[in-house]
Amino acid sequence: MPPSKPLHLCVLVFSIFVLTDARADFYAGADVGLGDVRTLGSSVTGQSNPTRCDVLMYSDVTRPSGAIARDPACGDVDPKGKWSSRFDAGSGLAAGLQAGYVHDRVRFELEFMHVEPGSASYPIITASTHPGLASKDREWSETAPPYEWISGLRIQQYFANVFYDFAPGFRWTPYAGLGAGWARIRMQYKRRLLRKTEGEGYLGVAPDIPEMQRGYGWNEDSWLEWRGNAAGTLSSMDTELSDTLFGFQLLAGVDYALTSQTSVGMKARWVRFDDFRDRAPYAQIRSHEPVHVDGVTPFVDQVRMDNIEYWAVTVGFKRRF
Repeated sequence: MPPSKPLHLCVLVFSIFVLTDARADFYAGADVGLGDVRTLGSSVTGQSNPTRCDVLMYSDVTRPSGAIARDPACGDVDPKGKWSSRFDAGSGLAAGLQAGYVHDRVRFELEFMHVEPGSASYPIITASTHPGLASKDREWSETAPPYEWISGLRIQQYFANVFYDFAPGFRWTPYAGLGAGWARIRMQYKRRLLRKTEGEGYLGVAPDIPEMQRGYGWNEDSWLEWRGNAAGTLSSMDTELSDTLFGFQLLAGVDYALTSQTSVGMKARWVRFDDFRDRAPYAQIRSHEPVHVDGVTPFVDQVRMDNIEYWAVTVGFKRRF
């Protein structure tokens, strides 16, 4: 893994500390270590209409405009919950820069922190874990089952912290603190939903015309056409999600004085953020352009993630100047 920009900044700040020798009540610091993002819970909502309503599933000759107009399910635009998932985002780099002011036992600090863990995927369409899509559970390809992924998760936070030093003036100085501020959180979000082909038996699991649909004007030709055209189609997205969230953190650590101006130490923190929300546009729907069943409205879901928190343990150094 190539060195990151925050790690380069830590090295630069450390060099400045070593080459300077002054004393005052201000300090600067840098640290680097390991951050572990806890399990992310996600939920997806959006407009969802039956495949039979998709005007792009028909030729101009067989498009059943009257039936589509009369079928209530085709005109439903209210967003609905589609599914929920959980992601273990893993562990990775945590690095930060700080600048602060010391007053007796209390320190006030401004901090930038960059956390970049691993990535995770989760199978999204099964009747047992996602009952909102259970009606389509038998339609998805068994050789390439539906999945969603998150990758490239990055947290860049700007916090104000306050610390209490328990033994200032001694070589070992334990401390505790708390902080709050805002963070920009980004991630790459992918989803892939592939239906069975005709050879895999898609037509055997797609429904025949129920009596209530016949009453809306559906006919055999149009019904057979959408079923055949939907076989083997792919719905997918690959987009970056981002949001700016308020958060807070609890911190504890210990510093060891190398000189009267310079110290090294270890710090642990727990950080929690508000819920994450962003829009997730599709790249394609049923292998055609990403539009809803009217053939015009862009197909976009809403993704929400809660329980965004992480632990981090870092080692670092401080220099008074």
